[in-house]
Amino acid sequence: MLEASLPEKLEFVRSNHLFGYPAYDHILRDLQDLVAFPRSLKPECRAVIADSDNGKTTLTRQFIANNPIVLDEAGYPITKVLWVETPASADERRLYSAILSALNVTHRPDAPPARLEALAHEELAVQRTSVLVLDELHAMLNSPARQQKQFMASLKRLSNMRQLSIVACGTVDVSRALAIDTQFVSRFTRLALPRWQADESFLKLLASFERLMPLARPSNLTAPKMALEVFKSCDGTIGSVRKITLQAVERVLKDGGERVTFEILQGACQSFTRSRLVTAPRPS
Repeated sequence: MLEASLPEKLEFVRSNHLFGYPAYDHILRDLQDLVAFPRSLKPECRAVIADSDNGKTTLTRQFIANNPIVLDEAGYPITKVLWVETPASADERRLYSAILSALNVTHRPDAPPARLEALAHEELAVQRTSVLVLDELHAMLNSPARQQKQFMASLKRLSNMRQLSIVACGTVDVSRALAIDTQFVSRFTRLALPRWQADESFLKLLASFERLMPLARPSNLTAPKMALEVFKSCDGTIGSVRKITLQAVERVLKDGGERVTFEILQGACQSFTRSRLVTAPRPS
């Protein structure tokens, strides 16, 4: 990568990468176990909880990438793991339509819910889906309580009848959404991605970022002065750390430099802090 052109280097550093973080590795292994578990009438489920911009989307995408769609001997798709974005409202028709769309099944979104449910059950069986990843499950909390209960009942019925393991992803509000069904929630094991602390794991994260920097000389991001500058400016999420280091390395590449100096890193931290002040909501 050191011999690549400037546009190629910029494209590389801007790409999302899953970094060596013990919590990520643990969760990925746990989710992969769900795929291999024998099917049961009450499948084990997981709730992946993380603040916004703390790597949840990158993690679930990696889980999907680890379990790509394959074709059987007859040429039919086998979708062991299916990713679906939770509808913005707790509408069972929209839930089934989202599942069918993710399975690439032609259907009428305005068809009766019973028809869409039957078709979703049929296609999940045909494509041998064993894990359903529902992203942003907390979005369904925007709906009236009665709709929320219907939505969760539909999800539980889907899990029971198709012996599906559900992976519910989202913010801490996911726990509140799952608690709507007191029986269903007992199947979910909580897997959290906590905010970063100023510890050894944070230094390993910085080292992971630095290993991917296409620069001629080491930047020593794990040096106490450098690491503290990043930690003071970030909000404890992997996304904020990435934005700071990305801005710093882009500056070095565009200026033709060889490493990220403290001054460049400090400038990136200050720029990130200013951008947060601009985008933060005003108090009411």
